[in-house]
Amino acid sequence: MIALHEEHGEVVASWTRLGYRAESVVCFDRHLDLKPLSRAATARLTRLTGVRSVEDENRKLPIREVDGSYGLDDFYAAGGTLGLVSRLTWVRATQEADTPAARRRLLAALSVIAAEPGVLDATRFDEHGALHTRVCGLDLAVHTPASFGATAQDPDSRVDLDLDWFADVRTGQDHRPDELLRLLEGHGLLGNVDSMTYSVRSGFLPEARRDLAPLLAAELGRGTRQRERDALPLPQATFTALRGAADPVPPERYEAELEPLGAVGTALLGLLHLHTAGDFDEAGRCWHEAAASGCRSSWLAYGIGLSHYGRRAFTQAGEWFRRATGERTDTIEVKSAFLAALCTLRTGAYEEAYRALLDFARHYPLHADATRLAAGLGDRLGNERQPWLSRQIDAQERLLGNGAAA
Repeated sequence: MIALHEEHGEVVASWTRLGYRAESVVCFDRHLDLKPLSRAATARLTRLTGVRSVEDENRKLPIREVDGSYGLDDFYAAGGTLGLVSRLTWVRATQEADTPAARRRLLAALSVIAAEPGVLDATRFDEHGALHTRVCGLDLAVHTPASFGATAQDPDSRVDLDLDWFADVRTGQDHRPDELLRLLEGHGLLGNVDSMTYSVRSGFLPEARRDLAPLLAAELGRGTRQRERDALPLPQATFTALRGAADPVPPERYEAELEPLGAVGTALLGLLHLHTAGDFDEAGRCWHEAAASGCRSSWLAYGIGLSHYGRRAFTQAGEWFRRATGERTDTIEVKSAFLAALCTLRTGAYEEAYRALLDFARHYPLHADATRLAAGLGDRLGNERQPWLSRQIDAQERLLGNGAAA
């Protein structure tokens, strides 16, 4: 039976039921669900025993600020921490050709994930344009459907399908079921599909495309078993408004729906003020109120920072980006740390900006922009270029060609 889930993080419990041990998993998904775990989450997971305890650590809402060790955006890191998964092959939902620009965009997307030791030496593009690296304790290969089809795969790999790979709520259908079946058949993986996820509740797959699950199961000659879990009711009107899928109404109209969520609801109300009304002052009030109750929302602080940055208020933007930085586990936190350094640079505090950029580049060696800016600013300030920075520039140029960093 293929395990069927509403949200993708639920698959971790299914891996536990199936007895996964350091498996190689091929995942067809629109998103790379491989954000690092917090230190507290890692500590909790390492103490778990049994399927029930693993299920209980899954967040009850698809929001990182909700209590729990993992959710729909970082569950592969949880799989690595629990020893269930050792290698992830991610097949992206794209028809993008292999070009220098495409490689730069892909590396930039991965550059905000906390790096493993020696990650530059472990990172390469193969002859088909697939990216190979190591993050969050997992060996990672990132493919387009074309490069996946052209590259030999481990025949013992398990297969995980997020159905949003086929149809996005904004762009429509990107891939067809017969395309997936051909790719799996070409590598002898048709019988290795263990799990499928709707991703409707979290807003990534149109409700009308739930038919994909029975359709694919029938093509594979398999049955499905829906796995239920204890989850909080989703604030549907709020999520619909934040996705831009409905005409905006005054944010106060959502307060009754959000009130049961406490501080998390206050942070979501701040996002509504920001995205539906453009009111970053009221959004800031919500952030401080939520923070006072223990919810320091990186998403909300990042959004407020971007609003100030867009109007060139770099001092205020930097303050909000620093509030959003946190532990630098969520990729939004990492982006915020980089943008905070840019704000410092924009305000003319060049030595301070150089130190911040240098520190960022050291910790995120795949981030070509940070490396380039740190090196260039240091040169203009007359600082001697550190040997590790020169080696990092050389490694990035090998990956991306000349011009990756100067």
